[in-house]
Amino acid sequence: SIAQGQAETMVSSPPQPVPLPSALLFGLLASIPFATNGFVVAPWSSLISRTFTDRTQTDVVTPIPVAHSSSLSSPNAQQSSTALRQTKSVFLETDLDDGKITALYAWVSRALAGDRRYSNLMYGMAAVFGSNLEEDSPLTTLLDEAMKKIPDEEEPVGEPFSLGEREYASLGAMGAAQWTGQFRTRPHALLTLDGFESVDDWVKTLPRGCKRTLKKAMAQNYTVASRPIYGGKPAPHSSLAHFRCVVEHEVRLLSDGSPEYFFDALSEAISRYIGTTRMAGIIQEYRDVEANKVIAIAHEVTKGKTIRGQWFYATDDASKRFVWFHSVHELVKRAIAEDDIDVVDLGPSGSDAFSELKSRYGFVSVADWPEVADYLGDFKHAEGVDKGKKGLNLGMFEGLFE
Repeated sequence: SIAQGQAETMVSSPPQPVPLPSALLFGLLASIPFATNGFVVAPWSSLISRTFTDRTQTDVVTPIPVAHSSSLSSPNAQQSSTALRQTKSVFLETDLDDGKITALYAWVSRALAGDRRYSNLMYGMAAVFGSNLEEDSPLTTLLDEAMKKIPDEEEPVGEPFSLGEREYASLGAMGAAQWTGQFRTRPHALLTLDGFESVDDWVKTLPRGCKRTLKKAMAQNYTVASRPIYGGKPAPHSSLAHFRCVVEHEVRLLSDGSPEYFFDALSEAISRYIGTTRMAGIIQEYRDVEANKVIAIAHEVTKGKTIRGQWFYATDDASKRFVWFHSVHELVKRAIAEDDIDVVDLGPSGSDAFSELKSRYGFVSVADWPEVADYLGDFKHAEGVDKGKKGLNLGMFEGLFE
């Protein structure tokens, strides 16, 4: 019998995933499967072959190199002439803690560094969450090696994309497909700033319950630091500390307790971490005062006359401390302070309940949102970010949509 909350994975042999060209990757930021540097992130449920009441069984492909002498070699072997097909059941425990998040980050960071041995996320899941792997298992050996090379908790290690690359990578999540006329995206939650001279003017329009919530949010014991994203440098939130925020956030929202949804949520978290750390904008970093620990990030991007709350990720602890409400308050405050910003855009909502929550704070769900939110114009960066840096030149192209 298998304990409730475990998944059984069959590990056998295989072809390696094929890396996608980097130019194509930029067009896949909002999709899954997601691939970069040969690293493939696909929904766990898309790999499922059979589902049981308390377990999930799937076939996973893993290369086992064999030396010329036909003896099983180390997974670190650089060359081999044949591949031995071997099958092993691996039981995956669907519990998440700091140690497992760290181990998963170690695997992901090696994959993003270009080490092809770590290019299949399924093996990483088996290595991190497997409960019956032997100490000399190839997956265990790979994970041990990755753990020895793991960066420091808050060391940014993301790829140093140019400013133009970061701006281009930001367009998809901003909904550029709709405001460039390619196809209609989901409705966006918009707040127009007409008539607001200060953030207090906005707060006065809110229901009493919303005002009480904001008051609680402003009284919490955390600090907020603005961290611009520069071109030519790793994103400031491309670290283990920020990876924790993304993983806990996605698992909390997407997992329903079943094995396949748990691993789908982890896959989604990795894809979103890769996405947010290659984009432009500014990170509002929330940190617990007593523990001096990062607990949430709010990723903002400004273009044209609109400021976009692009992404928000928070740890389980932060979810109980009104951090999202604080981030919305401060986003509106900054937008009102800018003379050339007319609209605050919180983007699409993942559920009707979240749409309703946003509407209580004045953010109206609009289907034809480009008619209200003006994104035509330059990206706006924090002071010094674009000094001597070349961003996207979309002026002539965007002029067609004015």
